[in-house]
Amino acid sequence: MADQYISRETLAKSLQFQYGTANHYLKIWFVLKRMGFKIGTPPVIIDTSNPTDSLKRLFSYGDPDGKFYVPFAHTTRWLTMMGDAARSVIQTNISNWSKKSIVTCDPTSFIDIVATSDTKYSVSPARGYPTGLGYGENGFALVKETQLRLPDLAFAVWYCRQTPIPNTKDISAFMIDLMKSELNISQAEYNLVFSPCTDFKVKTSKVKLTDKDINKICNTFINNPTTITIASEPVNFEEHARKVKSMVTIDGKPSWMHYSSETLLQKTIDNGAKAILLYGAPRTGKTRVIDLLFPRDKSNRATIQIHDGWSYEHLVQGQQPNKAGGFEWTSGVLKQAIDQKKEIIVLEEINRTRFSQALGEVFSLIEQKYRGEKNSILLRDGTRFFIPSETLIMMTMNTIDKSTEDIDDALFGRIASVEFPPRIEDLATLLDAKKLDSVVSEKIRQLYPAILEVYPLGHGYFAGFNSSTDFTFYYLTHIRPVLCNYLLSFKPQELSKIDNMVDQLFGASN
Repeated sequence: MADQYISRETLAKSLQFQYGTANHYLKIWFVLKRMGFKIGTPPVIIDTSNPTDSLKRLFSYGDPDGKFYVPFAHTTRWLTMMGDAARSVIQTNISNWSKKSIVTCDPTSFIDIVATSDTKYSVSPARGYPTGLGYGENGFALVKETQLRLPDLAFAVWYCRQTPIPNTKDISAFMIDLMKSELNISQAEYNLVFSPCTDFKVKTSKVKLTDKDINKICNTFINNPTTITIASEPVNFEEHARKVKSMVTIDGKPSWMHYSSETLLQKTIDNGAKAILLYGAPRTGKTRVIDLLFPRDKSNRATIQIHDGWSYEHLVQGQQPNKAGGFEWTSGVLKQAIDQKKEIIVLEEINRTRFSQALGEVFSLIEQKYRGEKNSILLRDGTRFFIPSETLIMMTMNTIDKSTEDIDDALFGRIASVEFPPRIEDLATLLDAKKLDSVVSEKIRQLYPAILEVYPLGHGYFAGFNSSTDFTFYYLTHIRPVLCNYLLSFKPQELSKIDNMVDQLFGASN
């Protein structure tokens, strides 16, 4: 079936819904997003010309002079930008922000800007991002102490003004998903910038709007602007910050450290690492991610659960009694897996034993440069042994259980390591998958950052909760015992704070 396109009527209506909903400087944030501005990636470099392609995709409207149209601007003066906006608007304002020379809007509390030359600027998320985004005038809202509420579907219609929409897709969902994907908009950013536009009805056409069509629709609106009133309730900064913390892990670390653990692990594998340690608190998804990447029921994978006090004879080889009444060398589970030519070997909870000591002379072979037959070593039974170059060895380590053994620095020097810290983003994903009531889900997300301030509780501890369970009961039987084990003896006041917060959020009166 043929594709469909946004109709004239729908595009015109989208202009009404957006007009006056945001500070016009939001256009710069959108350009940065289109150019790749996001947590965990290299900074966006801005000069006098390179924002042009993003400006065209976002704001072109068929003007013969190459001007741009800003649909959410709050006055007709700011509805358009000249064709040289890459220099005169984007680069100039970013330059001014870096010098603190503009007072009407200063987003540098959440956007870091560094001048790399007289005309070039490096732009990246600041520590604590996206706290401040969407809040007040500096966060691109029109009014101080309010939260930005740009109608999502109306802006998506504008963004997809000439985009073919497959007939097999839900029109609204397709446009919003495409907008979020192409603009690198995370769910947290989406929640801070946009509001649901439920009363906006989309109509389509079999014919794509031409540049002249779009220009005529925009000029008609410029000459006679009308707007749909969208309520914006006052919000104090503490409420805003609490909302951000319920969506994004805010830990004061540089933004480049905020990869998702799953993404960082995949990148580590893609870069060719053959020995990788996944470390972090219990139930932060270490084994789950390995199982997703390399299903444990596949014949090319071996999974080895390390037990307390395992030694060399358990992992590599040892002497065992034979039927003749003597002793013979027997391969340990790691050597067996390698001899069986397993491509993926997973060693679970290596901190349960003195791992480096248990490996003995095999310890050096884990390192990639000592792989292959040319680096074979002589084992204690007199046979030669090596680890194939292509064998991927993945290890997990619990960093909380202090009854287990520490891992020495020599091992860290031979392998790649990926941390799996507790993250609100991972909890949010887990809760969304359960399709919980939105109010209950929001309350759990408010509670989690408070817990993380005193104990690194893995998000997996919430995996058993479902909509048919009272949360106070679940907390009492699944969450609080873990916190008690850590807090009760020396930080009882912190445990009381968490208990009281659960009561405030989920008590009988709520």
